[in-house]
This record gives sequence, C-alpha cells and structure tokens, in this order.
Amino acid sequence: MKGIPHFLNFGDRERLQAVFPPLLAFTQWMHKHRRWPEGGDYWRGSIWPPTNYMVLRGLTKVHEDALAHEIAVNHVDNVTKAFQETGTLWENYAPEAATRGSLSSKDFVGWGGVPPIAVLIEYVFGLRADAAEKRLLWDVRLLDSHGIKRYPFGADGSLDLFCAGRKSEDEEPRIEATSTVPVKLVVRWKKGEKEIKPSCNS
Repeated sequence: MKGIPHFLNFGDRERLQAVFPPLLAFTQWMHKHRRWPEGGDYWRGSIWPPTNYMVLRGLTKVHEDALAHEIAVNHVDNVTKAFQETGTLWENYAPEAATRGSLSSKDFVGWGGVPPIAVLIEYVFGLRADAAEKRLLWDVRLLDSHGIKRYPFGADGSLDLFCAGRKSEDEEPRIEATSTVPVKLVVRWKKGEKEIKPSCNS
C-alpha cells in the first residue's frame, strides 16, 4: 500500500481537519513576513520539479484536470524563462519569480528535466499513455496547434500526433494521428470525448 496518504489509509477526518488549518495559517504567515529569501530557501520554500509533478499526478487522480493543466503551463513557462535567462536547467526554482532557486545546482537534467519533458507532454499537451491497455488519452486544452512526432508508446511503438488550432475550448479538436502499433486514442476536450483510430504507419 506504498504511497497511500494517511487519510485514505485510515479515513481519519478529525486528524485531517486538525492538520490543514495550522498549515494554511503557517503558509499565510510565511508569505506575510517573508521568512525565506527571494529564491526560496532550498527545501524550505523553493519549487522542486519532482514534487510539482507529484501534485499534477494527484490532481489527475481526483479528476482535477483543468487545474493540473493550469499549474503545468505556469510551471513550464517559468522554467522556460529561467532557461532563456541562464542557459541551463536548475535543481529547483524560486517560488515567486522565473529564476533559479536558492542553493540550486545548474545543469540539473535529472529531475530538472521533468518540466520540459514529462510535464510538457503529459499536462501541457495532455498526452497520457497506458501502454498495458493499449490506450492513449489526449486531453486537449491548448488552443494553439500542437503535436509531437515519434511519441514513444510501449516497447516498440511510436505515434505522430497533430492537433490543429482552435478558436475556443468548446470546439472539437481536429486530430491527425498515425501509429506503428494498434492503439486506442481517446481525445478529450471541454465539451466531449471521442475515440480515434490512428492510421497505420508501420
């Protein structure tokens, strides 16, 4: 049962109600009195790519996909701005500015690579794969045209995916998809969901 939160494990609502108000009050106090430097304070206040990614996965679990997309776009935008300014990916980032976090190491492409790869593909573009079920969800939220070539799927599959630009979130996405392996492509947007069969590209 690794990774199950205390509440889901024990259903202890009293503890949940007791823990969150002090945490909220502490966070508000920290912001008011700014007890950390501008760039965060390493583990106390800096923005960490792997923990942001875990938040996004948790939001997916509870079907808060719009919020996950909003957070992902903000995170990738700030990481991109920091990269453009400094020419590198950082171990962590400042909490309130598009720059490196305090005490962060540069050229950190371990978990520093999470925003420009996993977060971009899974939460900005909205592509989330389940190769065991031969299923790919494309949760389309961007209005600009976008896509990815040679998207890896399973042990030896790949897809070329393209979504045309749209005028509104309500508009059904126009998708072009080719795949080297059988896959169920489920396209979701604000007003609906449909399954598309990619053309074969073996």
